[in-house]
Amino acid sequence: MTNLERLKIELNNKQYFSDEVYSQFLDENGLDQFDIYEKANDQVNLLETVYSVLRALANDLDAFRKVETEFVSTTAAYQHLQKRLNDLRGEIDRVKHETNYEDESGNGSSIISYMFYNSH
Repeated sequence: MTNLERLKIELNNKQYFSDEVYSQFLDENGLDQFDIYEKANDQVNLLETVYSVLRALANDLDAFRKVETEFVSTTAAYQHLQKRLNDLRGEIDRVKHETNYEDESGNGSSIISYMFYNSH
């Protein structure tokens, strides 16, 4: 499956934006829409892309509510989206820690980076 297809799965196949806009989000996070998704290499960047899409929706709740119709109020939609963003940030931090990202000196992640990722 391609990065674009995987992004759509992560977004529950909701068409919040056009494929061209999704492609731009992917590009901004270092992924090409046509490349094959490889979890080991692309998971963090894909999750960051999902986060970017949801942040954009948080700035345009009307667009979010047009697709997500179960919310009776803007407040409920906003609260749901903020919870999803917080959960997603936690998942990104967890994956970063598990993949043992290297720091600038080429060393594996340290306890300081672990504390940083888990303090948000």
